[in-house]
Amino acid sequence: MEYVVVSVPPRRGAEDKVSLAAIRAIAQQGVSAVITGNIKDVCRQTLLNLGIDVIDGVEGMTVQEAIERYQATALQTPASRRGMVTRVAVVSTGEGLEAPVELPFAVCPSFVVVDPTTMKWETVRVEPNGPAREVNLNAIRAVARSGATVLITPQIHPECCMALQALAITVYLAPEGVTVRRAIELYEQGELEPYSVALYGRAE
Repeated sequence: MEYVVVSVPPRRGAEDKVSLAAIRAIAQQGVSAVITGNIKDVCRQTLLNLGIDVIDGVEGMTVQEAIERYQATALQTPASRRGMVTRVAVVSTGEGLEAPVELPFAVCPSFVVVDPTTMKWETVRVEPNGPAREVNLNAIRAVARSGATVLITPQIHPECCMALQALAITVYLAPEGVTVRRAIELYEQGELEPYSVALYGRAE
């Protein structure tokens, strides 16, 4: 499988603006489809107007896996766009599957990491981050080091979400107070809403 890495110039201005440089870079490669985790509606429409198909909602797989699955199924269904998620991190101050999902991600002292297939779990502690901050770098590092590819939380700061997405970790919002077990069930059933900075906005 041959590939080319295309660099995109840094975007100037607000993050919620369309990245014309990225669209231009894609168009210049002569591609027929773009596979992505999420995309703004205006970017999607621009690519479609250029004759480039857009497939979003792809998560939990490597680039090679995404290409192979695209060749086999065209990634037509939501299920085909999800890879094998082996570990899910759920924000909770308790331990185990019956612990409640609570506290914003930025102030969580721990989270429960679950294998959805076996429902085996472990508690991962977050090192104190000093005074409370909206962006908890230690929590972000802890999730990444845990091997989780999905984070479930009742609330998260947009900057934290962007940092996690850059690490290929997808963020989902769950109702505060449900158990870890129920949060996993809702995720498996496709009932949780993925967090999108484009949808929820970016802090000033």
